[in-house]
Amino acid sequence: MAATSKESVKMKVFPKGQIVIPVALRKKYQIEIGDRIDVISKADGILLKPVPKEKKEKSLTDCLFGMFGKYAKEKPTLDESDIDRATEAGFIQECRK
Repeated sequence: MAATSKESVKMKVFPKGQIVIPVALRKKYQIEIGDRIDVISKADGILLKPVPKEKKEKSLTDCLFGMFGKYAKEKPTLDESDIDRATEAGFIQECRK
């Protein structure tokens, strides 16, 4: 999709009324996961407009989100018992400090 394209893009509406904004438009308008979108009713349709972002610092979790995903692909899938054991081990380790 060209940056100044006037052509339309056909999108599917999912069961909860959700649509996918094409990646080219998300990049162009700097729309990221968790951003707010203003939905405006117009006579000829619906206008989706990004809400200006507030100047706030991202949390460490937000900064690291997905950063190590490429390494996780090679690791075995954890089940609930694995997570429980790791959590218990973490508590024990912290109590011994």
